Amino acid sequence: MSRKRALWALIIVLIVAVWFGYRIGPGNRSSTDPDPGGMKSAQEESDMQQKQEVEEVSGSEINLEYLGHSAFLMEAEQLRILMDPYAPQVGYGSLEVDADLVTVSHEHMDHNYTDATPGAKVIRGLTSDGLGWEDVSFSEGNLHIWGLSTYHDDASGKLRGRNTAFIFDIGDIRLVHLGDLGHLLGEGDVEKLGSVDVLLIPVGGHYTINAVEAKKVIEQLSPSIVIPMHYQTQITQNWPLETVKSFLDEGKVVEKGEKSVLISRDVLPEEREIWVLEKKE
Repeated sequence: MSRKRALWALIIVLIVAVWFGYRIGPGNRSSTDPDPGGMKSAQEESDMQQKQEVEEVSGSEINLEYLGHSAFLMEAEQLRILMDPYAPQVGYGSLEVDADLVTVSHEHMDHNYTDATPGAKVIRGLTSDGLGWEDVSFSEGNLHIWGLSTYHDDASGKLRGRNTAFIFDIGDIRLVHLGDLGHLLGEGDVEKLGSVDVLLIPVGGHYTINAVEAKKVIEQLSPSIVIPMHYQTQITQNWPLETVKSFLDEGKVVEKGEKSVLISRDVLPEEREIWVLEKKE
């Protein structure tokens, strides 16, 4: 009998121990219980890290310079990015730029002159033959670059082929370079692009959307800042393009001149503005 009692006593002790351990386990501990193993401090450290990351993202700045036609030089996240460089025969002279990355919306000579910056990483929107779209995806730090498949005309590419719009997510700012967009955007395209802060848009017509169509695309995307490109200048006066004046007949226009512009979340206007940039001579 004594052995049976001892065995039962041992079983009861084990049951009580298991029950007590469950009651005070991490999942059942009240907010007043002491924190075991530094779990709260680890959570606090994670929260602080996330807060720091948000602060770093929100502090992003873009320095943007217009090089003429559809070419821009952007400095962001300690990288220099050349967009749609033109060949010398366009008439703006020989384009020579020190850059880390080059983006090419399509394979036409006024947009794909990668010799302008030897040694830079080239991100092409189309395959080398221009017959297909590349899967654009590049990330470094707070910079993320991706592409939207579009066409160079309003006939699904039958007239002038394909085009890729480049999207640059720089921290909390989204800048979009539409390349030689030739049509209004579809509902799915608008959804993919989401909230656009800065829009670089062709307005000259003939080869791309014209001033009227550009305004419709702007209404589709509702950007804070619009920067027109690919329009007739003295250099391209023999091209069948409209001048930028055709686009500037309405809306708040800000003449920025030849200086590069600094863009951050703090400078985005509450009411949409059209920024006219000039090529530095």
